[in-house]
Amino acid sequence: MAVTFTDEGIRQNVWDEISHDVRIDSSDITVTVTNGVVYLSGAVPTYSQKITAAEDARRIKGVVDVVNNLTVRLPRVWTDAEIRDTVRRNLDRDVRISNPADISVVVSGGVVTLSGTVPSYSQKSAASDDAWAAPGVVDVINDIAVVPPTARTDAEIEADVRRVLDQDPDINAARIRVSVVNGIVHLRGSVPTYYQIDQASDDAWSVPGVKGVVNELTVS
Repeated sequence: MAVTFTDEGIRQNVWDEISHDVRIDSSDITVTVTNGVVYLSGAVPTYSQKITAAEDARRIKGVVDVVNNLTVRLPRVWTDAEIRDTVRRNLDRDVRISNPADISVVVSGGVVTLSGTVPSYSQKSAASDDAWAAPGVVDVINDIAVVPPTARTDAEIEADVRRVLDQDPDINAARIRVSVVNGIVHLRGSVPTYYQIDQASDDAWSVPGVKGVVNELTVS
């Protein structure tokens, strides 16, 4: 029997997820739900908290979409130099990034531009996370190039994507089919939530050698 999710049930579950997330100051966040669409309103002190709140909402079963109307209310004005130094520290202590010295950081008007090279897309994504986590950031331009240390065959990439999906506790991977052509990963099949669709893409991108991801997953 299919499970029916009411708007009020979804709203409560989303609120519980956000309010218990220690990364978010939820004191000024309001959650409403209409026909499965979650609307987030109010204010948070950083852009990373705005993004994290939306990610939390997408994890909840029954959510059709998330409209993120949260505004960022900075406690004070941060200089470009302060933002640059904070991003630099975030990169240097991030265990997900193998060689942060290869990443350059430039900040102008609160806009962070990242350049340089990393060996995988997951490290490029991690660098963006580190930049967005800095208070005062208005936008992040990620110009980091992904340069895999060695070329990989499609079969190797496919096996690794399959393994990562199967090991991800947030994904029901049994009905996901994976194929790789010229380094491009194709994901087909169905998953229970929209969040799992996004998470499957992230998992695929984390595999070294991936040049692109075509996500054709549906929610069932």
